Amino acid sequence: MRTKSAEQKLIAATRIPATAAQAHFWLGRIYDFKGNKAEGAFPGFHEEVSYRPRAEAEFEAAGEPKPEWILEANGLENSVKAADAAIAKLQASPQASASAIRNAIDVRIKLRPDPMSYIAGANLLLARNSDLPFVLRLAAEGRVAGDRFIWENESSYKLDGKVRGSLDRNAAVFADIAGWALYLQGDLAAAEKRLAEAARLYRNVDATNQLHLAELSRKKNDLETAREHYLTALGLAGITPPQRDQAKAALAEVQAKNGENPADFEKWLAATLERKREERRKALVSSMADRRVPALVLKDLQGNDVDLRAERGNVVLLNFFSAW
Repeated sequence: MRTKSAEQKLIAATRIPATAAQAHFWLGRIYDFKGNKAEGAFPGFHEEVSYRPRAEAEFEAAGEPKPEWILEANGLENSVKAADAAIAKLQASPQASASAIRNAIDVRIKLRPDPMSYIAGANLLLARNSDLPFVLRLAAEGRVAGDRFIWENESSYKLDGKVRGSLDRNAAVFADIAGWALYLQGDLAAAEKRLAEAARLYRNVDATNQLHLAELSRKKNDLETAREHYLTALGLAGITPPQRDQAKAALAEVQAKNGENPADFEKWLAATLERKREERRKALVSSMADRRVPALVLKDLQGNDVDLRAERGNVVLLNFFSAW
């Protein structure tokens, strides 16, 4: 979780005879992960092939690993799995108390403070409308933990833009969590501020956030804004089936309050979503047509910088793809 800090301390430990072998072993594990196992392990992560020979060198310097080193590594992983299982068991139990859930979440975070441990814990309590002050604490601390996780593993993203995007998404998810907790507490003004912050960082493409904004607008009796948020959510590829059902049911109620005929709802919804999709497509195309390509400096397959300004006047094909 904190790769840069761990690497620095382990490098220092390799200079101490009493800890050198074990430090080389753990450095080897870090470099092996970065070089061979990072691809897709976390959102945006990529393998860094330059670490592969470094991993081999560290394992060679460590020599035969002692059984207790392996046990230590396996012990941590088993503890994390046990903590996750404990939370899952509480999640499945309607009778589980808020204090038991809070204690289980604290145990999990103490073992490994990755962003998902905060997100999963907060969402578990939000689903029960329970212990909302603790949820707000999780949102604040999770934002900090998430930012640290990203910066500690900056090189795994390979591109500055992916680092920036990850930081924005991290801020967005915890702003949305905080906003929904504030909404459930009845603080609509503060909730609107945090949910709008999340929408800006998400660029309005997160279904959960759009549904939260829609519910807030309905609470304020702003039916027109609520309808737009429901329609935005329904037009997103990432919306889940339960969220889709929730949005459609709520939108049907909004339309009925506006005097629309319920019998025409499905036909109206299909036509409206298709019109909005076409509007988005035209906006995306027209926003780039006849515009100069920005001054991009990109990496080729060998890791060399390629400055597109040197290709002015030539025909250049840019192939954008995702590694996952």
